[in-house]
Amino acid sequence: MDVFLLKRRRLLTFKIVLFQQCPQTRDGALNVHLIPHSHMDAGWVKTFDEYYYGTKTSVSTANVQLIYHSVLSELLHDKRRKTPPEPIIFIPESKIYHFGLHINDHSPTSPRFTFSETAYFWRWWKEQRPTTRATFRSLVQEGRVEFAGGGWVHNDEATPDYLHIIDQYTWGLRKLNDTLGSCGKPKAAWQIDTYGHTREQVSLLAQMGYDGLFIGRVDHKERESMIEEDRMEFMWRGSDVLGKMSDIMTHTLFNLYNAPDGFCFDFLCNDEPIIDDPDNKVYNADKRVNDFISQIERQAKYYDHDNIMVTMGGDFTYQSAANWFMNMDKLINHVNTHPANLSDINIFYSTPSCYLKAIYLYGRRDKAVYTEKGDQLPYGSDALTYWTGYYTSRPSLKYFARRAHVFLQVVKQMTVIARLGDSYELHLLRHAVSLVLHHDAITGTSQQHVTFDFVRILSEAIDACTKKVSNLLSYMTPTWGGSRRTKNNQQFVICHQLNMSQCRFTENQESMLLLVYNPLSVKTYHHVRLPAIALHYTIRDFNDEEVEYQLVPLPAAIINLPGRSSTAIQELCFEAENIPPLGFTAYYIAPVRDQLEENEFAKKFSKTNPPGKVEAEQEIIPFISNEYLKVTVDKTTGLLESIQHVDGVRVDITQNFFYYAQGQQTLQSGAYSFRPDRQRPTPVTDKVSYNTIRGSLVKEIRQRFSDWITQVVRLYRGEEFVELEWIVGPIPIGTDLGKEVVSVLSSNITSNGEFFTDSNSRQMMRRTCWNESASQQQKKPVAACYYPVTSRICIHSQNTSIEMCVLVDRTQGGTSYNDGEIELMVHRRLLTDDGFGLEETLNEEAYGVGLVVKGKHRILFANYRQEVDDQTFSERMSLYSRKWQYEPWLFLTSGEKVNRRKWQNVRNKRFSVLKLHGLPRHIHVLTLEPWKAGTVLLRLENTLESPVRERFRTDKADGPEDYTSKPTHITVELKKIFLQMNIKMVRETTLAANQWLDDARQMDWSTRYVYSGADDGILPEDAEEGDEKPMKAAENRESGHYSDEDPEYTRRKYIRPRFSDKSRSKIKMPIYADYDRRKRSVNVTANIMENTINDTSVDEIRINDTTETLTNETTTVVSVKMEVNETTKYVEPLKFFATQKTPKLSFLSRMKPSKLAPDWAAETEEVMSSEEDFSSNLKKRSPRRRNR
Repeated sequence: MDVFLLKRRRLLTFKIVLFQQCPQTRDGALNVHLIPHSHMDAGWVKTFDEYYYGTKTSVSTANVQLIYHSVLSELLHDKRRKTPPEPIIFIPESKIYHFGLHINDHSPTSPRFTFSETAYFWRWWKEQRPTTRATFRSLVQEGRVEFAGGGWVHNDEATPDYLHIIDQYTWGLRKLNDTLGSCGKPKAAWQIDTYGHTREQVSLLAQMGYDGLFIGRVDHKERESMIEEDRMEFMWRGSDVLGKMSDIMTHTLFNLYNAPDGFCFDFLCNDEPIIDDPDNKVYNADKRVNDFISQIERQAKYYDHDNIMVTMGGDFTYQSAANWFMNMDKLINHVNTHPANLSDINIFYSTPSCYLKAIYLYGRRDKAVYTEKGDQLPYGSDALTYWTGYYTSRPSLKYFARRAHVFLQVVKQMTVIARLGDSYELHLLRHAVSLVLHHDAITGTSQQHVTFDFVRILSEAIDACTKKVSNLLSYMTPTWGGSRRTKNNQQFVICHQLNMSQCRFTENQESMLLLVYNPLSVKTYHHVRLPAIALHYTIRDFNDEEVEYQLVPLPAAIINLPGRSSTAIQELCFEAENIPPLGFTAYYIAPVRDQLEENEFAKKFSKTNPPGKVEAEQEIIPFISNEYLKVTVDKTTGLLESIQHVDGVRVDITQNFFYYAQGQQTLQSGAYSFRPDRQRPTPVTDKVSYNTIRGSLVKEIRQRFSDWITQVVRLYRGEEFVELEWIVGPIPIGTDLGKEVVSVLSSNITSNGEFFTDSNSRQMMRRTCWNESASQQQKKPVAACYYPVTSRICIHSQNTSIEMCVLVDRTQGGTSYNDGEIELMVHRRLLTDDGFGLEETLNEEAYGVGLVVKGKHRILFANYRQEVDDQTFSERMSLYSRKWQYEPWLFLTSGEKVNRRKWQNVRNKRFSVLKLHGLPRHIHVLTLEPWKAGTVLLRLENTLESPVRERFRTDKADGPEDYTSKPTHITVELKKIFLQMNIKMVRETTLAANQWLDDARQMDWSTRYVYSGADDGILPEDAEEGDEKPMKAAENRESGHYSDEDPEYTRRKYIRPRFSDKSRSKIKMPIYADYDRRKRSVNVTANIMENTINDTSVDEIRINDTTETLTNETTTVVSVKMEVNETTKYVEPLKFFATQKTPKLSFLSRMKPSKLAPDWAAETEEVMSSEEDFSSNLKKRSPRRRNR
């Protein structure tokens, strides 16, 4: 409510805010929500740009920009739409008037439309004039245009890392905030075309604040069960640890995401239009209406309320929106008035969020809603077709996408460390890394030329950011160029082909400086491997101490890799130790020349005497060992035989490569599906040749399986993992129509048919190849037992307590089809297509031959009942996986101006942005990113899966009673984290950073529906002080989108009570079991803010630097203002990524934070997007007053 004081006889003109309104449903009627939408793939048979501009019409007529213009034109030309005149109010002298305005200027039958992908919208938006933008924005404010999902793309769920998913949603939702304001914020998640659904994605979406989730593709057996058991709508719990905080109402679409049969009114379809002229001979309205009513009544049988959702659209539909809306108008009119409408059907245009509102307010209450606690993988479209091949398809692209995402984190962090703002180059990389997450990109299910385009976009963005990072590093290392002058600044390079032991820079430099950057927030080390030309080197660290190194000859398979042009035949290996967190350490590397010795070496490895021949003459010893492990191969076969740990644990294990062949069967594998000709694969060989390389740092057993498969079994000094580095390809076709190559590890571990795979590199999911729902024990087909392995796959034995995990360097399909076995698909080459529209075989080539793939697996095992450093085996595996994925990044620069003597005096050879011991153990800086207007986003993640346990100091025998749980909170003192940065203000956002947490509203389904876990409460210790403050009626009416019938439809987050440490409970934590957890508030919306604020208004806050986080796996976000030094002040919000509970904050003084999204209702000026008005000299924006 606004208060205005006006002088005598003043005229006041008001701009009326048109709040979003949903159509009215009718009690006792079947309310049919028509959802006009278009599913627009960001690359499939055409590239992203080709789809947008509509080129290559011979391949596809899809034209995205035409869809936007057509829909916008049709919505604007709706004759039912009435625009009210601008009101002019006369106010007498010295009068104060309190008034509020609310106008619904469109009929419930006015056309509406739902978009989803932000990448296409952003491309279209940049090309539009201000008037067009204002018109589109007004349609969004009216609720006639809605965004569902709102990520940069419609992401795949099976193959990406969880942070990759968060980043692409954050980037997409940020653009919607920048362009459309708060009205453009999506309320419904829209995952309608992904090939299966993961539990971690569900958890992330719930934490981002979505009210509900809509899914399309469901396994055929699961869909049958859903229909039989009336659970087409269900509550999906994304995490056992988070409980209600990860719950989201999920709706399974009845027609995938297409229109009902016979009612596609697009020129891409052949369905008849509706002809409603009764005097015309071709009149068909009655027949068409009868057909439609029969279809929706059949659909209504499988949903437990009087609202059903009918999608009206499909792939790239609505290029002629007038045809759609014209026929839907006729359909609505005739269904609502037709005599056949005996069941009183109320049909109208709607949106996903309006459907969620309807079932929230008027849904059935007398029946419990099913609670899903698993995932929906794998996806099978029929009994013989499982979409599990794409877990491995295009393995090189999957690896490149992962490395590009890690590089994005490096660039973000370095930009913040250098105290610089956002940049155009960083925008390019965000776009490229998010774009490749599209469900037909990272999956490897797009055509080859489209894949090349994804690689091009990534490469160009990486090159642009490499130059940017070079400038950042030059700024941070001013004395490395031999002078402080700008012209002498060093230029840093990145060797992107180190995976094939090729780096032109190292081969052409006499001396060089190596900067090793650690993107993790914990101190780490790294085994550096660089192509080497000289025979002797000197390596000096930041303390000018000599570093031990080893020269390792390259295997012949690497030297002969297609496309490799390097002359190096050996690698320089050394260990970069003690790399500081979020910082770097430097090394001086120079060759020690001995011309005579080098000549002799060159003769020895001449073309007439290749390295492979010399390798065969090296020692053949069937084992290697280090301080922790001993690896043995069979003397006869050369295959892996056993791995023994120094603590006495031994695993008998053999490893070999196999392949599934493609024969002449009717149904064949393709980019999507895995359809083997038989259930078990064929071994490549039964015997391999091998030799051994031994050194002080690295020991290797090199195996040769065939002309197209080789492998190195490697041990590093001081490491507890066995590394398998394999090279597969070119895969020979021969008489087959393709081969799908797998690496199979068979052990003596009795796994009882169970194994575990990660869900998006986070929580672990129990799997089995036995059909547990069948009355008799029945094994699934091998294709139905494949699951995505994003980071690790594990098996364990209950009898011996041994658990073994295999870590992967990219997403692969994996299974444990036989007891004690781990199978990973590493490469696919097919001359067949599976018939799902791609119309292209998966026959990748590079450099004129079949694609050669080089990758790594790491094997770790231990007694999972024993903790090491207060960490369970599961937590250690998660840590190993994270350290490997975010391993240090190498930057090289010339050392010609820095000799040995000068190196001693060079400064800035070691740096970290984190203070020593500032970040508590188990707290991980997940995101450090420059944001808008000089602000910064920080996410902190608690990596513990359960409370840490410690033993009592007692002489009694160890037993369960000798364990106690440590406090369930970890205290983080923010002021002690960063160097040279003083935190002044903090404000928390939702996970995707598109809304302030205290402003966020989310449907609390537990107040409306009964489901398992809905009664999760709050412990007395959590509710000792403070209570939920109900939302005022006036505040509820401010959000005109919500009905006055239900004042508790959404609630503001309540003031967080202080945490009490009076009572603790022991927590028993079996591996991968349903963990005990702290109970949550009855209100989901309250859960997110629980314990955040302590007796202080959430609108204006300045906090101290101490926060406590619970030990579990959830994430919340905090924005923080920081003052870098005493002379230069600028705003840097940090985003806080903590677990289960948001930080506990206490307040010192008040400060009004800036708004997260533009307020279009209060501003009349054209607000440009962050990319358009972005500049290097960003100024601090003055905070605007919030309307009350």
